[in-house]
Amino acid sequence: MTSVAHIRTCSEYTALLILLVLLSMTSFAQVPDNAADLEAAQSLAALLQETRTLQADVEQLTLDQDGREIQEFQARLVLEKPDHFSWEILSPYQELLLTDGERIWRFEQDLEQVSIDPFSNDISRTPVLLLNGDASAIAESYTVSFFSDLVSANTRFILKPKAPDSLFERLSLSFSGKTLTEMQFEDSLGQKTSLTFNAMRVNESIDPAVFLFQMPDGVEVLDNTGL
Repeated sequence: MTSVAHIRTCSEYTALLILLVLLSMTSFAQVPDNAADLEAAQSLAALLQETRTLQADVEQLTLDQDGREIQEFQARLVLEKPDHFSWEILSPYQELLLTDGERIWRFEQDLEQVSIDPFSNDISRTPVLLLNGDASAIAESYTVSFFSDLVSANTRFILKPKAPDSLFERLSLSFSGKTLTEMQFEDSLGQKTSLTFNAMRVNESIDPAVFLFQMPDGVEVLDNTGL
């Protein structure tokens, strides 16, 4: 049986995957393995190049390796390039993941616990490195392909990590025109997750206070930054 702790780890990872897509730069300096990869990477970059900020309501559904639903939740995403984001789970429980590019705060309200971690740059274990805006890392670390429907103007990109020890096996992104509508990924444990984006607002000004973590009173603090 899947534990709540493991599911919550997956929800945190999902937030980082979203940012992998949205915080990419506009060009790919590193040439992929073949011309098809290069074309796909350039097409993805072209869709993302104008995104500076993004706010959206997110519906996430996670299935286990046998196709059974293990979690469905509602969340709110706010991000600003190159390395600021807020990922707030609203139901069925409440959790906040927040980063200012140097530290990541995770507040689990029902546990009355806050953990603080340094901003990781280990691309071999997590795509968080791409938060720093180094888009060439995408072409270097992922095989990219895409499929486009000219009639509906829908495009789907498939990213597969080249590192054998990556935490996910496959990531797909669907666009309607230039708007990201859905993301799906399968992790190394066989869990499949889909995210649907609603009420999306792009390139609107965001109050800097959104990315300042306010420590709640009376909570346990686990500071792993070593500072």
